[in-house]
Amino acid sequence: MNEMNRQPRKRFLVLDTATAAQAVAVMEEDRVLAAHSSDADRNHSVGLMSSITTLLEQTGTARQQLDGIAVGIGPGSYTGIRIAVTTAKTLAWALKLPVAGFSSLAALALSGYHAGSAAAGSDTVQTLDDTKQQDTFAMTATTLDWIIPLIDARRAQVYTGLFRMSASEQLPQQMQDDRIILMEEWMQRIGEYYESLPDDQRPQRILIVGETTNHIERAEQLRTIVGERLYVRCCVLEAQQAGQVGAARLLAGQHDPVHTLLPNYTQLSEAEANLLRHS
Repeated sequence: MNEMNRQPRKRFLVLDTATAAQAVAVMEEDRVLAAHSSDADRNHSVGLMSSITTLLEQTGTARQQLDGIAVGIGPGSYTGIRIAVTTAKTLAWALKLPVAGFSSLAALALSGYHAGSAAAGSDTVQTLDDTKQQDTFAMTATTLDWIIPLIDARRAQVYTGLFRMSASEQLPQQMQDDRIILMEEWMQRIGEYYESLPDDQRPQRILIVGETTNHIERAEQLRTIVGERLYVRCCVLEAQQAGQVGAARLLAGQHDPVHTLLPNYTQLSEAEANLLRHS
């Protein structure tokens, strides 16, 4: 056995509170040791630290044994994002660990791709032996899928982006940056982009996932262009998928300076906008 094989596998803590779902995962490199997803109704300050403590104890991981922390930096709920980012930065600084921010929309995209029959918003704990997810897009992966994750931003707006997945890819690859945009305008842009491509470069499926409830009618407008390639699925951001996205950043050495890691709000908060208008 060589020296590399004797090296202990790294353990990571991954957090995301950008949506109504609270997600915490403990990873052993790219494997999920344990993951906790709960519908915290954006009241993440109440249960986040207890979830972290429970999962660390469940996996036999002392805080001093962690090798890094990854955190979803949004976009999404202003207050929610700050809770996870502040917690991650505080732990990283205190434990002298590398910290990495990742797109919460990437985690939501992967969650939608693997979403099974479990009800959205359920309080679930997943482990390496968890086999509850059966009905997934991933089980019938195609040459190319587009994934459009949605986080409701109110006033007919969504936080969203465009990702791709294929049978040869384990994680979503970002095609267009995270943004906030009117859902109707976003569907128009996606339709125009789709039509601009030759047929052999078009996706076999377009998956609109996440907080779709208030946007189904607007999402269905895309069907006039892409037909039966369109799928719309309501789902939550799951801790297992957040763990995979976050761990990949840490394993790739894509760390952020702990003091300058900031949430990705994609726009000014209403309070900040009012302050600027009156300054």
